[in-house]
Amino acid sequence: MAITIDGGTNIISGLAVGGLPDGVVDEDMLASNAVSSGKLASGAGGKCLQVVQDTLTDVFSTNATSYTAITGLSVTITPTSGSKILLMGFIGYGGQSAANIFMGLFRDSTELLVGDAYSSAPRSFAQFAGRNTNSQAGFSPMYLDTHGADGSTAITYTVKTYSEGSSYYIYVNRCQEDNGSTMARTASTLMAIEIGA
Repeated sequence: MAITIDGGTNIISGLAVGGLPDGVVDEDMLASNAVSSGKLASGAGGKCLQVVQDTLTDVFSTNATSYTAITGLSVTITPTSGSKILLMGFIGYGGQSAANIFMGLFRDSTELLVGDAYSSAPRSFAQFAGRNTNSQAGFSPMYLDTHGADGSTAITYTVKTYSEGSSYYIYVNRCQEDNGSTMARTASTLMAIEIGA
């Protein structure tokens, strides 16, 4: 069949599949969302699209009795619409042995995961007992966030913490005593990985 061009409608007829030279159709020529997931090559979905990481090597302390962000440890990411964010991190902490320490993972002001409500019990991602004065422990959050972003809005993730009472301090990247040759200063990290739909 011959190739014809209708001057009235600007429609090309008779062009065989694969009839255009390589490179003629590029990403800019495709309309947004023009390719459905069913047309993608096997394995094209679920790939890592971007990775954002923050680290904290300084120390942080608080005796707050409500959630307070760990200063200097946050990640901001602008994900593609429809993708998901895999969050991973490690927070080294110390505290007084009598204190309960609460940790939460937040998207902007929204706490991402808490236990079910029960009586007057506080709800959080995790709870820990304070360590001995010369030791630390670690909190390693991991969560897959289906954020519902629009593809143009930046999202900030943080780790927040608080103590059961203002007389009990929480320390990040150090232990309570923090004055001996065997008491390490440590590092904390938070990572956001965008996973394609």
